[in-house]
Amino acid sequence: MAQWDIALVLEQGVDFAVASVQDHVIDNHHTAEGLVAALSVRLGRPAVLLGAQRHRLYGRQDIVRFLQSVDPARLPWRRMEIAS
Repeated sequence: MAQWDIALVLEQGVDFAVASVQDHVIDNHHTAEGLVAALSVRLGRPAVLLGAQRHRLYGRQDIVRFLQSVDPARLPWRRMEIAS
């Protein structure tokens, strides 16, 4: 089991997850795509990635556009254990 900082969000009828990751994960398209797909399945909702330091976003574009106007500190973060 790995520990993740995850925010589970329901906004305007869209249920999604935001996962905090190291910035280098977002820099690698192949790694980022695989992680978004795996987290989406495990969490049962679309997932996007948020770089922990630079706050870059990666994932479904409608969710990314919405999150660009949201301060990451305002998201409902929680530490979760997710099977790898």
